[in-house]
Amino acid sequence: MVEKDFELEKNGTDIRTEVLAGITTFATMAYILILNPKFMGMAGMDKVGVLITTAVVSGLITILMGVVTNLPFALAPGIGSCVVVATGIVAPGLGTWQQALGMVLIEGIIFVILSLFNIREKIVEVIPKNIKIGISAGLGMFIIRTALTNAKIINPNYKGFGDLSQPATRLALIGVGITLLLSYLRFTINGKVYRIRGALLLSIVITTIIGIFMGCVKLPQSILTHGGFSAAKNVIFKADVAGAFRLEFIPLIFAFFVSDFFGTLATALGLAGKIGMMDDNGNFPQIGKVFLVDAFGTCVGACTGLAVVTTYVESASGVEVGGRTGLTSIVTGCMFLLCIFFAPVFLMIPDAATAPALIMIGISMLQGLKNVDFSDVEWPPVAIMMLSMLFYGISQGIAIGLLAYCVVKWASVLFAHDEKEKESLPKLPTIILTVLSCLQFVI
Repeated sequence: MVEKDFELEKNGTDIRTEVLAGITTFATMAYILILNPKFMGMAGMDKVGVLITTAVVSGLITILMGVVTNLPFALAPGIGSCVVVATGIVAPGLGTWQQALGMVLIEGIIFVILSLFNIREKIVEVIPKNIKIGISAGLGMFIIRTALTNAKIINPNYKGFGDLSQPATRLALIGVGITLLLSYLRFTINGKVYRIRGALLLSIVITTIIGIFMGCVKLPQSILTHGGFSAAKNVIFKADVAGAFRLEFIPLIFAFFVSDFFGTLATALGLAGKIGMMDDNGNFPQIGKVFLVDAFGTCVGACTGLAVVTTYVESASGVEVGGRTGLTSIVTGCMFLLCIFFAPVFLMIPDAATAPALIMIGISMLQGLKNVDFSDVEWPPVAIMMLSMLFYGISQGIAIGLLAYCVVKWASVLFAHDEKEKESLPKLPTIILTVLSCLQFVI
């Protein structure tokens, strides 16, 4: 039955390989069970409730992805969107967490509609290529900044290091060293190079254990979840969709949309290329199904107290082990479901242990810059957008980046008389999108 449903032999794999790949994928992305409750808790949400819904939704949607697409893709709440909700919307007082979930739900519904009518590719043409490539790098810088300040490694005003006499700050620095070591450590055995699977998760565990002896971690009375599903009631069906329908929230909804849309697009194409499922024209025939499941996951996530649910690039770890079918995703999903019974274990982990993982995630997102066009006209808007994200915020950075793109492009033609740039002047849809995004500065 398994062979028939997942076509294992046809895809050059077997049950053992698929199970191992599923567990490996889970190990590399299980950090979300730690980080998501932390950040959504910062927004005022019930941490235990968020942990339960994170495990349940991630598990079920990942299983759904395996059944519908027969692909080894795993899904969970995107850490970038979690950070935006906590530090970009709630902390500065732009909106409540209920309104933030409402924005995510609106974005998810739009995502579903676009998936059903196969018009997502048209939106790609509206966003300048260099800008959309640079968004992930800008978000990475924002995540790194957030991690450094939350762990008190640097002062909130960016003036020097934090108080190194504090045990938590020292633990965070120790965690950074451990995370860097485990992430880049390589072994050569019989001529084959091996790296540590689940380096982020392992670094969090090791740092937490060290924190116990440093007095930074308080052990729970029980490792089993008590009243977990009762706590989930505090976050389920709390999305304030009506409150999210405000003009000043348009850029934030756009930020969620861009993160979800282009993140899924890049991940799906990257994994498809790794598996060898791209056609001769460089297209991925099954991407429509991936988009639809991903969009459905976002809607379900918003209704259950989660930020944008997205396809994880960590799925590549399972692919590298040999996972080729949806059976890998089903195994990963089952691993998530098992975690709902051990909430206290995850909630005891301090910011000092999770911040290093966030820093590594941010660093990995900066790798997108390798595909950026660094020419005189194309690069400045990306640089301006990234700096704006770092010091201002996500949605503001995108708006400023789009505005900079339009200004630089028109200036190169009007003042530099660069005839070659006339063909690449911003089109009307791009200009309209830029204007809508910049409304947040005047409202």
